[in-house]
Amino acid sequence: MKRGKDLFYLCNEKIGGFSRTGFLLTLLLAVILLFAGYHFFYIQSPEVKGIEAINYLSADNTIKLTGENIKEIEASIQQGGKTYPLLKDAPDTDNKSYSIKIKPKDLGMTDGKAAITIKAKAGIMKKVQYDREVIIDTVPPTIDITAAPPYISPGGSGFCILKASGEDSVFIQVVDKNNPGNDNTFKAFNISSDTYPNNAQAGRKHSAKPSVSTYYVMFPALYDINEGGVFYAVATDLAGNRSIRALPTRLKMTRYISSSINIDDSFIKRVVYPLLNETNMADIAGAFKKVNEELRRQSLNKLIEISKQTEPKILWEGGFLQLKNSKVMAKYGDMRTYLYNRSPISKSVHLGYDLASLENAPVEAANSGIVRFAGDLSIYGNTVIIDHGLGLMSLYGHLSTMSVREGQKVSKGEIIANTGATGLAGGDHLHFGLLIQGYEVSPLYWWDPHWIKVNITDYFQQ
Repeated sequence: MKRGKDLFYLCNEKIGGFSRTGFLLTLLLAVILLFAGYHFFYIQSPEVKGIEAINYLSADNTIKLTGENIKEIEASIQQGGKTYPLLKDAPDTDNKSYSIKIKPKDLGMTDGKAAITIKAKAGIMKKVQYDREVIIDTVPPTIDITAAPPYISPGGSGFCILKASGEDSVFIQVVDKNNPGNDNTFKAFNISSDTYPNNAQAGRKHSAKPSVSTYYVMFPALYDINEGGVFYAVATDLAGNRSIRALPTRLKMTRYISSSINIDDSFIKRVVYPLLNETNMADIAGAFKKVNEELRRQSLNKLIEISKQTEPKILWEGGFLQLKNSKVMAKYGDMRTYLYNRSPISKSVHLGYDLASLENAPVEAANSGIVRFAGDLSIYGNTVIIDHGLGLMSLYGHLSTMSVREGQKVSKGEIIANTGATGLAGGDHLHFGLLIQGYEVSPLYWWDPHWIKVNITDYFQQ
């Protein structure tokens, strides 16, 4: 009994005016406050990035998440009252990235609504939870090829009619294994009755939400595509499912000529320097190389950008016009090597036709359409680009003057400009090009009404 009393008196012994018990309680409270303050003020809140991009799940998915300031993280997916764990980790570092594989069918889930939950901790007091509703869609869209060209040559143009259902987008994909730089996709356009020229098939009916949609797509074969290149029709949906069909289109190879062009100081100082906004440069040959390669590449990228403004319907009719009374000075696909002091300094491929007539000759719109660009386009000089619909555009370069503005509708044969020698041009002429979704193809086909009839307009009846 005495021992208990001694312990009681010992615990209540005063220290600096406080009982020992009060002192210990105060010390414990201070430690708790320091601990809480450290976690509240000094430990950063956890954050998980990537879940905001998850809206749909297909049959096979890889979700990428990045955790910042995390000590623990877990993820799960729920459907029909059931929870399926996806991730649980206590990383050694505060920041860590995750790739989570989700195959809904393997988990026993069905198509429809589901929810993903992600929880993360940075400490006892710093927690975060993300809840994301998603749609599971494991059924791929369908795609069929109604019409496609049997052959296409490098620099040529192709036209297809495709039918798809359950799709979000349809396109042609070109795969060139020997030159991956030629792997491109070309958008297909969901058509309506006013897509047909001259109201052909005007009585054709389209429901507001047709179960099967019809698509038109124009696509190029790039001038340097290899013989093993393959064209595919692809349909994708919002969940990322896709269906692929190979076109029956075969490549019919052709050869383009090669030529050498001598470049002298006079040409570089008179033509090249102004394009670089310079009057004098130490490296004369380097100046030409910069214009011919760097500025040319920038101009070609600009063409792709402009091409995205195309109308989703056909605006042109019949064959395209060639510059009146003109002589062909250079053809499409000419492989050029430029010589300075008899040494090669640069190369390029001429991707249009150079047409010469009288100086400042009037330039007609090759076909009907809408002006998408009218201004300076670097190596092309003063340039007009007309949209003819479905990604098809005509380009008129090196102009002296332009008489149209962007957004203006023009008719076939209407005067739009005058020839000149602006840009990278040695004399007065017209650079005429045909673009398909931003890539120049040979105009030769489009000057031929019979080729257009057989390879495009006859397809409308299929």
